Parts: sequence; C-alpha cells; structure tokens
Amino acid sequence: MKKKIVIASFISFLLCGILSAQHPVKPKTSEQSWRVLAKAQVAFDKGDYGDAIALCEEAKKARDRALEWNRYVMENTLNSPEVRRKGPFISDLIPVLKDREDFEALEIINAWLDRKGADYFDNSLPKLYEYLKRLSEYPERDFLQARIYRLEGEYDLAMRFLKNAREQSGLLDVPEQRFDILYEIADLAKVIGDQSELEGSLLLIVADDGLYKDDASKRAMVRSAQLKRKDAVSYFFMLHRHSAVKSIKAYFDLGTLYHSQNRRRDSWAMTADGVVCAFTWMLEILRDRSPQYAFKSLEGFFAECGRYEDVMAWANKNGVWKGFYDMASFSAENGWKQFALSLHKAIETSCPDQYWAAAAKKAGQELIQDNQ
Repeated sequence: MKKKIVIASFISFLLCGILSAQHPVKPKTSEQSWRVLAKAQVAFDKGDYGDAIALCEEAKKARDRALEWNRYVMENTLNSPEVRRKGPFISDLIPVLKDREDFEALEIINAWLDRKGADYFDNSLPKLYEYLKRLSEYPERDFLQARIYRLEGEYDLAMRFLKNAREQSGLLDVPEQRFDILYEIADLAKVIGDQSELEGSLLLIVADDGLYKDDASKRAMVRSAQLKRKDAVSYFFMLHRHSAVKSIKAYFDLGTLYHSQNRRRDSWAMTADGVVCAFTWMLEILRDRSPQYAFKSLEGFFAECGRYEDVMAWANKNGVWKGFYDMASFSAENGWKQFALSLHKAIETSCPDQYWAAAAKKAGQELIQDNQ
C-alpha cells in the first residue's frame, strides 16, 4: 500500500510539473523583473556586490518567467476565432478583447504599448507576439552586472557583459540608457588602454546627433576660427549652435584622444563640437531663467553662467570650462593664433572657474611670447 501511495504521489508530482510547463503561471507583482533588478541596484549602491550579482541572476529568471507567461497568453489570444476574424490590428482588437473579458491579454498588450508604443509593432498583434518570442536578452541586467564585475576588477567579464548590453540595446525599456552603456564601455576601454574600443564607443554616441556627420557645419566652424577680426570669438558663438547634450562628453573625450594621437585638426573639430553643444545647452538654460537675456559676447555669457550655482555645477561636471580652454589651445596648434588668443583672453577675464581662468592667462602669455 505504501509503495502504491509513493508511486501515485510521484506520478502526481510529474503531472503537476508537466502541466506547469504547459501552462505558465502569472508572476506575482513582487516578482516582476524590474523590481528584482531595483533591489540589485540598491545592493550595488550599498557595496553588497555578492547580493547584487545574485539578484541580477534572479532578475533574469523573473524576466524569463514573465515572458513565458506573456507569450502563453498571447498565443491563446491569437488562436481565438474572434481575434482571427477581426484581423491583426491592435486598435481593432482592443474592443474585441474587452467584450471577451480577456483581461490578461489586455494587461499584457497595454503594458507593451506603454513601453514601446503601437507604432513599434506596426499596430499589429502578431508582430507584438513575434517580438515577445524573440525577447530573451536583458540588457539592463547585463549593464548592472558589468558595473559590478568592473568594481571587482574583472575587466574582461565586465566588457563582455557591456558589449552584450550594447548589442541588445534595442530591447531597453528606456532607450536613452544606451548612452550610459556606451559611456561605460568607453570609460572601461580607457582604463584597459583599448583606444580602438574607446574611439568606437564614443563615435557611436555622437553618430546620430546631427552634428558629427554635418561636414558643412564643420567647414563653417573652421572658417570662423580662421577669421582675422577682433570679435572673432563672439562672432563664432553667434553663428554656431547645436543641441546634442548627450554627445558633449563624447566630443570632449574624442578631442583628448585625437590630441594624444597628434591629430590636430580632428582634435580641434571634436572639441569645438563639444563646446558648441555645451554652449547651446547652457544658453537655453540661461534664457529660461532670464528671458530678457540675449547673447552678445562670450565674456557676458561667462558672467551670466556664474550667477547660477546649478549651471556652474553642470559645467564643472561635464568638463565645459576645460573644453573652452582646449578649444583655444588646439586653435593655436592649428595655426589660428588670433582666435586662440582672443578665446584665451575671454576665459582669463570672465570664466567663472578660477582654475581655468588662470590656466588661460598662462597659455595666452606663452602664446604671445612664442610669437615675439
């Protein structure tokens, strides 16, 4: 009798396992992958790297379970006769699903529409389902795990996870996080001395900002720096504006990289692009704060920046004052000495950061001495 009970229990256990595999269970709210990953981030911030790694792994498992459930519900929904008759378009099917009281399908569809928008799936429910079938990577998890491994000194492992996150960046819930991943790769590449990876990642950041590939704008900036006019610096910033705040640091880092490689024209071009983007961003902030403000001179711009602590903090964090200084120095190296002297003078007399004001004064004096 006991033997029969054991066998029956074992068979029941197997059947439960088979049924469970055939019919995924809807994950609990507390088990959602983003919640688990948030806990991993907290552990990371506390320095509990072991717990953070374990939670990253659990977040991936939670994501897999959720996707399995999503796919299961979508498959059943798509196979229903009413949905087949009505057609593939999500906007047409929403009323059908409401009439069917297919609340699980509606919940999943609305969640993905909130993340991606209907246009991402061409308003097609079958395409949403196909997307779910392909979705197995978790770039947010890879990014956090890479940062942990980097702090642990596991640079090769960190780079592997970062590259995977970069390759799967199209799956990010927040597309802008792609820039964080690329900057992290560039920073790690700088640490390990991989200039090719450093340059490649930085170029990916600036590639689509509208300025990097604008050869006409680059030629115009060079012509402006070559002008022999007393107000050449203010004239330059009167002419050239571009909004690409995410690219600023990448441009400055590319300028530094190219300068180390003795690529003088490229180092100036990248640095000038970064300065123009930073100038444009800061000018927009100043105009929001003081609508009557209008740019007339770089000296006046510097003075206006100095009025706001948060503008100063942002400029310091993003290396903006160094960018202006490097632009002046690289101008001199390219032979545009009048522009270089004028820019150094503006930084010396008006830059609200005293360190770079002093540096510009010294550089300007040395440039004058070299030309005597």
